[in-house]
Amino acid sequence: MSEQEIHGQGCRQRIVAAALEVFRECGYRASVDRVARQAGVARQTIYNHFASKPALFAAVLQEGCAAHRARLLNADGSLAERLLHFAEGMQANLLTLEAINLHRLLTHEAPRFPELAAQVYVNGVQATGQQLAGMLSQAMRDGEMREDDPQLAADIFLDVVVSHDRARLLFCMPLPDTAAQRVLLQRRVEVFLRAYVRS
Repeated sequence: MSEQEIHGQGCRQRIVAAALEVFRECGYRASVDRVARQAGVARQTIYNHFASKPALFAAVLQEGCAAHRARLLNADGSLAERLLHFAEGMQANLLTLEAINLHRLLTHEAPRFPELAAQVYVNGVQATGQQLAGMLSQAMRDGEMREDDPQLAADIFLDVVVSHDRARLLFCMPLPDTAAQRVLLQRRVEVFLRAYVRS
């Protein structure tokens, strides 16, 4: 990779990071000019990298979701340990104040921008579920779980480890402290596995 390409890639990453902050703060209606100021670049520089604001938003979404998913499967050990790692990664990604604020923003903007909402769903919720389903399908082939529908199992697992806690935060209710939250996640993984381990 040439020095020019490296510089261009660094500029692109800076724009994406700035756009994420601006979209979180202002919503999708935030101006490209504001993103440019946040990134410390000219407005035209953004258009040199992205054809339009929807293209910029799509890049923010795709890169954020890809980084999120990459962290989830980087684990060894037993199936219970791998699932606990996945669950902790999901919570670390989705249950921060910034993530909750972004979730509020995206659900608020969805009716106005249905195509962007579809991108959020496909690149975030759906892709994460498919990634987990692939992991569970392999566990079924390896005999760690009984044969069943891996996508349904993934959907159930994600509901068990994320949905209730995210609802608490959306309604400004606190979660248990870190140690108690990990114990709760371990218990949830155990309950899930009782439904799917071979008898």
